[in-house]
Amino acid sequence: MPALMHHVSIFVRDMERSLELFTGILGMESVKRLDNVQGGRISTLLGIPDFSADMVFLKHPRQKILLELVRQTGPAPDPGPRDGMSGFGISLAVPDLDSLHAELGRAGWSPLSEPLDMLDPSGAAMRLFCFRTDEGMMVELIQQGG
Repeated sequence: MPALMHHVSIFVRDMERSLELFTGILGMESVKRLDNVQGGRISTLLGIPDFSADMVFLKHPRQKILLELVRQTGPAPDPGPRDGMSGFGISLAVPDLDSLHAELGRAGWSPLSEPLDMLDPSGAAMRLFCFRTDEGMMVELIQQGG
């Protein structure tokens, strides 16, 4: 049986700024917030002794897949490079690419380019652009239909 996606986890440096992005600008809804998650089970699960974190689960009202934001509070997380890209990213479908492009720029998440017209793998028209989060994750925003 093929695996079904349950949720996507993103480790973030600043929970409030990340919530501003994903709920305030990108319109997701907060489903559940768990502050100070810790203990032997989560540490064993992640292979990080004495792990603790604040977590927020988000979703789009029309989708079942959750987005989990995780801000590690212990032990001190490795800050990692901020100028490079991390090894993961997400693509989100949005209804109004141009207004989001402008809003992200005003809020301090600089788009890497102007919106570009391209074709998706099936040959359908789309417009898209990318930006990086503070953690270096690539976020691609796509508006179907060009």
